[in-house]
Amino acid sequence: MMFSTPESLLASCILRGNFAEAHQVVLMFNLKSSPIAGELMFVERYQEVIQELARVEHKIENQNSDGGNNTIRRTGSGRSTLQAIGSAAAAGMVFYSISDVTEKLLSPSEDPIPTLQEDFWINATPMETTTPLREVLEDLSPPAMAAFDLACCQCQLWKTCKQLLETAERRLSSSLESRGRRLDQVVLNPDGMRGFPFVLQQISKILSYPLMQTGLAKSETLEERGGGAPRSSISELLQMCWPSLTEDCVASHTSLSQQLEQALQSLREALALPESKSTPLSCLVEQAAQKAPEAEAHPVHIQSQLLQKTLGRQTPAGHRQTDYVGAFFSYCSSLAAVLLRSLSSDPDHVEVRVGNPFVLLQQSSSQLVSHLLLERQVPPDRLAALLAQEHLNLSVPQVIVSCCCEPLTLCLSRQSQQASSLLTHLGMLAREHASHLLDGLPLSTLGSPRPSENPSAERKSHSSPKDSLPAFTASALAFLKSRSKILAMVACLRTSRGTKVSKPGLSWKELRGRREAPLTAEKVAQECEHLLEQFPVFEAALLANWEPLQQASEPKQSLAASLCGQANLSTVLLGLHSSLALDILTEAFEGALVARDWPRALQLIDVYGQDLDDLSIVQDSVLTCAAVCDKEGWQYLFPVKDASLRSQLALRFVDKWPLESCLEILAYCVSDMAVQEELKSELQRKLMELRVYQKILGLQDPPVWCDWQTLRSCCAEDPSAVMDMMLDSQEYELCEEWGRLYPIPREHLVSLHHKHLLHLLERSEHDKALQLLQRIPDPTMCLEVTERSLDQHPSLATSHFLANYLTSHFYGELTTDRHREIQALYMGSKVLLTLPEQHRASYARLSSSPLLMLEQLLMNMKVDWATTAVQTLHQLLAGQDIGFTLDEVDSLLSRYAGKALDLPYPLREKRSADSMIHLQEPVHQASDSETLSRSSSAEFSAAAAPGSALVRSPSPKERAFPQTQPPVEFVPPETPPARDQWVPDETESVCMVCCREHFTMFNRRHHCRRCGRLVCGSCSTKKMVVEGFRENPTRVCDQCYSYYNKDTPEESPCQSEVPDSAKNESPPYSAVVRVPKATEVEWILSLSEEENELVRSEFYYEQAPSASLCIAILNLHRDSIACGHQLIEHCCRLSRGLTNPEVDAGLLIDIMKQLLFSAKMMFVKAGQSQDLALCDSYISKVDVLHLLVAAAYRHVPSLDQILQPAAVTRLRNQLLEAEYYQLGVEVSTKTGLDSTGAWHAWGMACLKAGNLTVAREKFTRCLKPPLDLNQLSHGSRLVQDVVEYLESTVRPLVSLHSTPCPEVCSLSFSCQQDDDYFATLRELEATLRTQSLLLEAIPEGKIMNNTYYQECLFYLHNYSTNLAIISFYMRHNCLREALLHLLNKESPPEVFIEGIFQPSYKSGKLHTLENLLESIDPTLESWGAHLIAACQHLQKNSYYHILYELQQFMKDQVRAAMTCIRFFSHKAKSYTELGEKLSWLLKAKDHLKIYLQETSRSSGRKKATFFRKKMTAADVSRHMNTLQLQMEVTRFLHRCESAGTSQVTTLPLPTLFGNNHMKMEVACKVMLGGKNVEDGFGIAFRVLQDFQLDAAATYCRAARQLVEREKYGEIRQLLKCVSESGMAAKSDGDTILLNCLEAFKRIPPQELEGLIQAIHSDDNKVRAYLTCCKLRSAYLIAVKQEHSQAAALVQQVQQAAKSSGDSVVQDICAQWLLTSHSRGAHGSGSRK
Repeated sequence: MMFSTPESLLASCILRGNFAEAHQVVLMFNLKSSPIAGELMFVERYQEVIQELARVEHKIENQNSDGGNNTIRRTGSGRSTLQAIGSAAAAGMVFYSISDVTEKLLSPSEDPIPTLQEDFWINATPMETTTPLREVLEDLSPPAMAAFDLACCQCQLWKTCKQLLETAERRLSSSLESRGRRLDQVVLNPDGMRGFPFVLQQISKILSYPLMQTGLAKSETLEERGGGAPRSSISELLQMCWPSLTEDCVASHTSLSQQLEQALQSLREALALPESKSTPLSCLVEQAAQKAPEAEAHPVHIQSQLLQKTLGRQTPAGHRQTDYVGAFFSYCSSLAAVLLRSLSSDPDHVEVRVGNPFVLLQQSSSQLVSHLLLERQVPPDRLAALLAQEHLNLSVPQVIVSCCCEPLTLCLSRQSQQASSLLTHLGMLAREHASHLLDGLPLSTLGSPRPSENPSAERKSHSSPKDSLPAFTASALAFLKSRSKILAMVACLRTSRGTKVSKPGLSWKELRGRREAPLTAEKVAQECEHLLEQFPVFEAALLANWEPLQQASEPKQSLAASLCGQANLSTVLLGLHSSLALDILTEAFEGALVARDWPRALQLIDVYGQDLDDLSIVQDSVLTCAAVCDKEGWQYLFPVKDASLRSQLALRFVDKWPLESCLEILAYCVSDMAVQEELKSELQRKLMELRVYQKILGLQDPPVWCDWQTLRSCCAEDPSAVMDMMLDSQEYELCEEWGRLYPIPREHLVSLHHKHLLHLLERSEHDKALQLLQRIPDPTMCLEVTERSLDQHPSLATSHFLANYLTSHFYGELTTDRHREIQALYMGSKVLLTLPEQHRASYARLSSSPLLMLEQLLMNMKVDWATTAVQTLHQLLAGQDIGFTLDEVDSLLSRYAGKALDLPYPLREKRSADSMIHLQEPVHQASDSETLSRSSSAEFSAAAAPGSALVRSPSPKERAFPQTQPPVEFVPPETPPARDQWVPDETESVCMVCCREHFTMFNRRHHCRRCGRLVCGSCSTKKMVVEGFRENPTRVCDQCYSYYNKDTPEESPCQSEVPDSAKNESPPYSAVVRVPKATEVEWILSLSEEENELVRSEFYYEQAPSASLCIAILNLHRDSIACGHQLIEHCCRLSRGLTNPEVDAGLLIDIMKQLLFSAKMMFVKAGQSQDLALCDSYISKVDVLHLLVAAAYRHVPSLDQILQPAAVTRLRNQLLEAEYYQLGVEVSTKTGLDSTGAWHAWGMACLKAGNLTVAREKFTRCLKPPLDLNQLSHGSRLVQDVVEYLESTVRPLVSLHSTPCPEVCSLSFSCQQDDDYFATLRELEATLRTQSLLLEAIPEGKIMNNTYYQECLFYLHNYSTNLAIISFYMRHNCLREALLHLLNKESPPEVFIEGIFQPSYKSGKLHTLENLLESIDPTLESWGAHLIAACQHLQKNSYYHILYELQQFMKDQVRAAMTCIRFFSHKAKSYTELGEKLSWLLKAKDHLKIYLQETSRSSGRKKATFFRKKMTAADVSRHMNTLQLQMEVTRFLHRCESAGTSQVTTLPLPTLFGNNHMKMEVACKVMLGGKNVEDGFGIAFRVLQDFQLDAAATYCRAARQLVEREKYGEIRQLLKCVSESGMAAKSDGDTILLNCLEAFKRIPPQELEGLIQAIHSDDNKVRAYLTCCKLRSAYLIAVKQEHSQAAALVQQVQQAAKSSGDSVVQDICAQWLLTSHSRGAHGSGSRK
């Protein structure tokens, strides 16, 4: 609404009826004059008129009602005069009242309403006069329409509607008459549209027509006669469902309504006639005895038929409508016929006609049918068949049951009332009995039910049963059984025992003596019993409902006999719906309580109290009584709903019940969530006490105490005996529980907890032990118990538990040293517990130092155990400070991961004397050992040094020169040497004992502790005690061992043969890899740091380097990113040992790959993308190293040396320089470098070796054909190098197409078999020298047929451009081949210029080229584009002489002429030089003449070639005239310059071959170059005329130059020549002078004044003076002109004076203009 227009806001207020806000909007936005404001006025007045109209109608209704009550009856045919007067007065009053109301709306005294003005719609809706809608709008009258709207929508009475319609007609008539029309002259619109006048007349007719009645005078209305049909308003007429809203339709329907009313009145009178006072059935029998005419003549029958006919006329033809009246008449007739036919002996052949069947309506249908069945004893089957035959919806079984049985009624209100009363009565009874039995026990939860609001009203509402019911016959029972057995069963149950047989009426059965006797009660009970047997579920339900009501003293009989006809049957069947239920149930419940029959009382409550919400209180009361009185009363506590009551009863009477029952009921009470906390605590205490008694009773068999009550007494009297018995049985927990019930001294309690704790820990029940410690309430006692247990030095697990508990719970009570000791012990024991039990003894001494334990695990390669230990330390060290941190753990892991990759040898480079044979055996051993190490278990202790058990093979030197002299016995030194005196590792590479085994990474160095020498594993297999070493026995060499153990017996022969056999056979797995026992621990640490440092210095991994061991250790590290970088550093360190002769480089490469892959996985796990790229870079570099190692490259760099791309490039270049071409290619491919250079170098090497076939194959890898063969380049640099080399070769190899010698064939065959044979250039040269290949010299004249030439062409044609091929031909003087190749390849002209034309004219072979071009194509058509491009090239480079020569060769006369003109004007500085070059103009003229001759000769022939310049004859003639004119200008100016009259102008020198500006300069130069202007004016005038130049501009330019030269007389002569030329205009002279005056500052005053005076026009003179700033002279000339012209000129002078600041002239001009204006005004007035 905030964005709406004011008119929209006002309209919204009007629509909502909020007129106050609407007036505020009008005032706020000043909308009084808007149409929407008029709408507001109309709506307000309309609402007022509606209210007035309602009041008028209310008065009229009151008058009519009063008039009806005081109506004066007419006598005879006259009418009452008073009535007529009153009616007239009332009509007049109505008319004037309604007129006043309408006048308020239609003719207000205040401001008129715009929308009610005449012609409002015509003016508000602009449209064409021919529009059909316009005629409809013209017939509209807003006042008449407003009155019509009131009549149709707001009136409720016929009179007011009539008056308002008459008012509307009057308003419409007056409106039409004002426009010269009449109401009766309004015709229907041609387009079928009905206007307002037609609708008004139609409604008036419809409203007035029903008032007239046939047979009356026109002026005598029904109203005057009194009475008549009720009048309807217009709205009621419009809302009726008329078939069509016309006068005829309304009249016909009104007539039918009157006829229908008359027929109904006649039928009422007929039915009111007196009938016989007998029963309806007797009346029917009497009517049936009449004849058919008599029945049809019955008044009721006649009026019924008349009524149906009248209704039929009201129903339109073809309209389907239900005939309810006919259906009712048919039902009555059918029912009467069925009743009469049932009484007949032959009902199928009896035709029944009854005149008045409506006598049946005196009784219900059920009463009539029951009378037939029970009084007349009509067979039920026959009656049911007749009813079904007539389709009458009457149920015979229902009639039988309702008549013979007491009703079973369901009443919800009665049920609710009796439920409340029953709850009150039962509650009072149960409360009374419970209070008596509990003997004043204060049970607050046992409340009483709510009393009934009106208990006395229940008994009053009982309906008394019927005194007597009709007899129940066998046929009726059989009929019920045939229809529904369960219905028959219920009917038998409800049959009253006291039924009386009424006196039957006269029937055909009585006449025949076959009247049926009623059934006795016993018979009914038997029938019911048989029926109950067929419904066992129903029988069980009846029995369940009957049992609570049955008294124990009643005799036993069947259920049917007990229930049939009984008063309490309704209660059994209906429950609380029965009226007798309250008394019966209350009596039964009271009897059960008195007899203490608790199950029956509870059953009654359960059966009949299912729908009662508060019956649980009554049930709890009964259960309370049962629990108190019964021996097994605890069983009755479970169903108690009140949890508090149940708990209080359990606590109150628990001492009376056995133990198991007490435990059960107490547990049940505790589990109930509704029990209060205080009561639940009491129950739990009692339950815990009973459970303790239960456990104590179960300790001895047989028990000492008979029941728990006796045990409770003993605990109070002799508690020590009970406690001793529990301790003897080691029932510590039970003793604790018992101690909560009975107090125990502190010392006994500490001893109890101490024994209990150790008992639990020894049984590994740590959770229970922890719970025990947590249960000790006193912390001091808990600390005492824990420390006392720990001081007894229990087992490892127990110590671990106790240490853990002390550090975690008593941290503040312990000293720092004690805390760290306990914490270290705790962690050590925790780690020790993670180890296998059989290996714990080897690490138990380190339990107080977990870090040393982890280190020993790593030394012995127990990685799996170390993994568990590290995980344990991570969990335990979180937030703990015990002397070491997790960083130290990670540092330890990193250090031993590095040791797993330590190389057991000194780093040294390969020497030239080292042979590859030395590495063959280690390489073989490496592959085997790596395979075995990868298949080993996760415990790396199972893998030993492969080289230590390998069979030693003699060296080649030993095999060649066997030793014949016996070895000299070795004598060890007197004392063992110190460690620093041992032989250094880097000094020896061969075992110092056997002198045969080379030390490798698999055959390790070992120091003999006795002599300090370096020995191999095979020579140091013994151990003995050596003085000064911690570890004894320690490792010594075999010689030292033999020296000190000479007396020791040798091994048995069978044992000594084993090594010999092993020398000849392949070693088994156990010989290659030593698998120690699982319990063996090789490296042992202690708590002494000095000994540990010695062990660390001697430590090494025999499997090192082992990638799997390193990775397995680093996987225990916390920081995976740091581990990844450490692995990369280890790879770099390993790569530095690739050059060592003792290293298996291939194995190191594999290890490095494993390490890098693991590092990459670690980075992936950490999400480090940057480090992943670093890993990929290192992997590619390792691949490069692998290539170098596989190729046996001596100078293998480390990873540090080839990390940068520049380093890789240098490596590749070094490989190529060393002629490792294939290796260089592979390195380039692996590192991502461009391998083109490597392939090119390899190909060049093969090319230099003369192997052209292999060279071609190599070059195919690096050379690619260009994408554009016509590009202006000589191809790639690689192809150029190949061609340059082939061209520089003086003695090429044997041609590829010639037959080689056998030696060459064998050489090529060997090359194909082994590509590596030509690995280096030196080897190729050596091979060529040994084969003595013959080289042939190629003569100079056979260059095209030799191998060199063809090989060059092969590379050029396949890998280079057309320009390179053509250049190759040109270099070898094959110009024709070059031209032919150019034509065949259709190369562009640029290739021709670059490859052929430039070399030709630069080498002076242009004539040779021209001859070849002409010989190939005499017409030069194929060379046209190339020649034109050549001309353009020459012109661009200013090679005009060559251009002119080429144009002459092309016979292009026009372009040759143009070139001659260029020669003429080229670099000319004066016309003196041009005069010397006139011969070129003559040559140009001759070329044009030749062109004209050729053109005239070839006019009838074929068209000339496209590449020659073409020109029309007219253009040629024009150019020849230009040449002729230029020659004349040249001669004239040459003469003038020679005479000194003409001045040399600035460059470029103007000629007639330039643009128009230059030509104008030539004309000026000619005019000014002679002795005077007249001397050269003729030639200049010809130039202007021939080239149609701007003569005035040229003259102005010449005059300006004359001013600059101060030749003012020449200016006048110029003006004279211009005027005499005959082609100048009159103003050209003034234009020339004005142009000269622009430089007035240079002109002397005398000359200036003379030039101004030479101007013919006064206006131009004024302009000239203004230009020269002579304002007063300009003023004087201006004022002499005519007045209008003078005024304009004076204004110009005034403006100039204002610009220049001359105030005097400005004032003069202003004064003159003012005077001139006044004079002009005076002159105009005088003329008038």
